[in-house]
Amino acid sequence: MIGRVVHGRYKLIDERGNGSMAIVYVARDLETNRIYAVKMLNNKAANDAELLQRFWREFDLLKQLTGPHVIRPVAWGEEREMHYIVMEYVDGHTLKHIVETFGPMAPLDAIEVTKQVALGLESAAERGIVHRDVKPQNVILTVDGVVKLTDFGLGRSITSAPLTVSNVFLGTPYYVAPEQADNGRSADTRSDLYSLTCVFFEMLTGHVPYEGETAVDVVVQHLNNAIPSVCRERPDMPLAYDAFIQRGMAKQPAQRFQSPQEFLQALEALRSETPATSGRPAKTSTKSLPRLVCVRTGQTFMLMKPESVIGRSDPQKAIFPDADLAPLDTQHTVSRRHARLSLREGHYFLEDLNAFNKTRLNGIALAPNQEQELREGDIIRLGNVDLRFEIQTG
Repeated sequence: MIGRVVHGRYKLIDERGNGSMAIVYVARDLETNRIYAVKMLNNKAANDAELLQRFWREFDLLKQLTGPHVIRPVAWGEEREMHYIVMEYVDGHTLKHIVETFGPMAPLDAIEVTKQVALGLESAAERGIVHRDVKPQNVILTVDGVVKLTDFGLGRSITSAPLTVSNVFLGTPYYVAPEQADNGRSADTRSDLYSLTCVFFEMLTGHVPYEGETAVDVVVQHLNNAIPSVCRERPDMPLAYDAFIQRGMAKQPAQRFQSPQEFLQALEALRSETPATSGRPAKTSTKSLPRLVCVRTGQTFMLMKPESVIGRSDPQKAIFPDADLAPLDTQHTVSRRHARLSLREGHYFLEDLNAFNKTRLNGIALAPNQEQELREGDIIRLGNVDLRFEIQTG
């Protein structure tokens, strides 16, 4: 498929992800040279009437949504039995990846991520749309700090025809609301907020609220078990966190937050009770999320992998560094793969990747392919771009 052009203008240049239902490609718009994502149904799913219906339902829902916290589609179609949706390209990683890589988040970081997801749910609720599969795998943290809610494949609208499904329930067991587990069609915005509260719990603790050997075991706990205490695991946090979780995960929808607006108001109240010094748990304090801040503009690049390449993107050559300095480097002084930042045993290291303009750390040029340990506040110079290394702890 690489090299094929769909919709007459989007050339597939790289494969970004491959799931049970669809393959996601990176594509270049031949008319504007912009980068997009193309979600293409695989052959098995394309021959399944239920999955095909779900695929096109997702497009129908997405095209109704607005706002910065949902991924927008730009085109769709079918060519030679290939079904595809062209969407905006998001440079980042899933929240699941972030938590698994760096461990529990600082409370203020978790609140900020949860707030942005809730804003995405608010934009959906305003149009009568329920997501029905809110989970960390469907939340993307971009390198510039924006959070996006993705994958409305299980979503529904109050104006949509019922979607036939063969599953016992819709959603993911670890995050499913009790009423949704019982009947997916009964799910509403309060069900999405229940799932988001489960995600919030996971961000704070590093694990899901309920675990079991089978999906049924987990669902039964959502239906019957007491809501776990986050403050028992994180005694550094105010008791208000437990009160928030208790309400967000109440078994009965009528006892929960009734709207995204109410959820957001409670979240802001929680933020006001959180000391600015609250960070990650002591056992994971060496895994705080690093970032680079442009000295000149203040633009932030979150580094969300154990190894992150810093450089200048080149869509024609399918080069997309983890921290793309192209918008800051109008004179092309930064190499496509200029430097690498690595995390090992709680320490961060910078390596020059034999760039044409050498990588400089606090004014000193680094020898190619030799690592230098970084400290908070260090200044990294790549070409004409100065970046300050920071460790974000909330």
